Amino acid sequence: MNRTTRILGRIANSFLCFLVCFLVLIAVMWILTCHINSLPYFFEPIDEASANHVAALSKAQDAYATLGNLLTTLATGLLASLGVFFTRTKNDSARVLCPAVLSALLVCISVYFGYVSSQNIGWAIEFQIPTINVPKLQVPRQFQFFSLVAGVYFYAEFLRRDRTRVD
Repeated sequence: MNRTTRILGRIANSFLCFLVCFLVLIAVMWILTCHINSLPYFFEPIDEASANHVAALSKAQDAYATLGNLLTTLATGLLASLGVFFTRTKNDSARVLCPAVLSALLVCISVYFGYVSSQNIGWAIEFQIPTINVPKLQVPRQFQFFSLVAGVYFYAEFLRRDRTRVD
């Protein structure tokens, strides 16, 4: 087997591995989205809709939306800083770039679940759900937060490997 055949074999194996991982990711995201969409807007009825309760609910919904915007902004900033590292002229090895790619993927997942979360809070406001403490609203927010935290961790791991590498 000559050198060219080995290189083409590696490229084909890498592409096949990427394709399989991408399809698995799509399947997992689809399953999670279907699970979130199947959650009911279950809440305990409130005896009286007092003015204090309506005002508190409005403030909670605003805080929920603001937190979503903050997490999305942080995720976008992390993606931008990853872009700076990816556009460098250095020829980095796959071992060094693996945490960065994983970080970018997790941050994109965080942005996606931020979209799902904001869509669900919009539906809750439209249907006048009297509380935001329902699983349909909280599960996407938790996925958004934890995927962003994991993305930050892998970004820090990428920076650690990049800064401690001996050239």
